[in-house]
Amino acid sequence: MGIEYVNESNFIVRKSGRENNSYYIDYLGVYKIIDISKLVRLEASIIKEKYLKYDAVYFDELDVYYFNDIEKAKSAINDILKNLKSSQKGRIIQLTEAEIEYIRQALINEGVNNIRVSSKVKDNIFKKLNS
Repeated sequence: MGIEYVNESNFIVRKSGRENNSYYIDYLGVYKIIDISKLVRLEASIIKEKYLKYDAVYFDELDVYYFNDIEKAKSAINDILKNLKSSQKGRIIQLTEAEIEYIRQALINEGVNNIRVSSKVKDNIFKKLNS
């Protein structure tokens, strides 16, 4: 059930509509630890440990962990991301058609060193990949 890559921007800290000054972590529309663990392919116990490290409190009736501080929730997300292998992490990068074509040609002609393209396209790709 896990997704191929975990994108940091898919984690969102949401303010509770039911509990005052409470925040919970949402990942792609799910908030239960067991569901998040399946999506990010990380054991639920590890996620729970990170939540508790930042003082999350479990609400049984809603099956959700609440943080009393938005920064603590963000810190828990950062700790969760640290537990993921770099091969599990992904980024979304928008490329122009010219940039995609350049990469395609580079892969096709690997080792040839004969790709004709403006250096601006190549520079733009490097800027996007390095940001």
